[in-house]
Amino acid sequence: MSNLGRRSVLLGMGALAGSVAVPVQAKDQDDKENKKEANLPDRPDSPRKSKLTEAQWNGKPWIAEKQGNFDLNDRRDNQLATFKITNNLIGKKSYIVMFSRALLGPQGTGGSALYGHMGFWTWQLQVPTKEEFPDAPDGTIVQRAMYTGMILDPITYEPVDTIYNQYLDKNVKPVDSLFAESYLFYPEGGTNSVDRANFIQDDPELKKKLRPTLRWGDDIATFLDGIFQSEGPHQPRMDNSIWTSNYADVMNPGVGLVKTDYNFAGIMRAWARPWIGIGKDDDAQVLWNVKGTKMHSADDFPDLVRDNLVAKYPDRV
Repeated sequence: MSNLGRRSVLLGMGALAGSVAVPVQAKDQDDKENKKEANLPDRPDSPRKSKLTEAQWNGKPWIAEKQGNFDLNDRRDNQLATFKITNNLIGKKSYIVMFSRALLGPQGTGGSALYGHMGFWTWQLQVPTKEEFPDAPDGTIVQRAMYTGMILDPITYEPVDTIYNQYLDKNVKPVDSLFAESYLFYPEGGTNSVDRANFIQDDPELKKKLRPTLRWGDDIATFLDGIFQSEGPHQPRMDNSIWTSNYADVMNPGVGLVKTDYNFAGIMRAWARPWIGIGKDDDAQVLWNVKGTKMHSADDFPDLVRDNLVAKYPDRV
């Protein structure tokens, strides 16, 4: 994407964030009817798998030889510290449990909350097999990831069967978020989304860069760009996450599981979620704000998540 294009996305994000409290302006009836009849495309990154295979789910856990005392200016140590913050280095599954609110921002009008959301990532670092990844260099790590999510009312945060789309002035039927993918992390840097070939971070200069990890006081925070900054039919889209843990725990080799606070923000075209009902010819965007926490047992999930998502999809924990 050009510098001008990136700047436009950033400006759009700021404008959307500043307008969310303003009611959506009414559109004329003809415009509404046109949007209702628009041909809705698949998601830009579809088709996506809904779950991992049994072999992937039961792959050999990866355990790091170095568990602490990381030199954050060393590429591999920086990677290990990031894994300890976002996941763990002792082979257990990690769950990133989160709640969020999605804001709909039509171009040139005010925005508003469209829906709430709850979900969890199921993550595990594993040893890549030669059968699945014959070209992976020694020291490569594969991360298995499954996401499970459910739409909520944007005000009450209760599970719902329909969401009112103020922009289209009609109810739409939400769809649960169920997808899975694998990522390769290379020992010399670089990341490959195995299931989406158009999202590969293999630029030689990018591989040389350390992930920005900052410490202040008792905290250490890792700032991670998402994989959607690359060019493609999904643009304009971008996302960013911040992971915050206790610095002493991250550096302590004797602490295998560190507590982590997760914050995420993202922006995308509304048509990328077909159930919202907005066609590809519309420039409306969706902005997310997400709050999450890393856990290592479904028993610790909030009641709302455990009683709804886990009860509905018990095989994903």
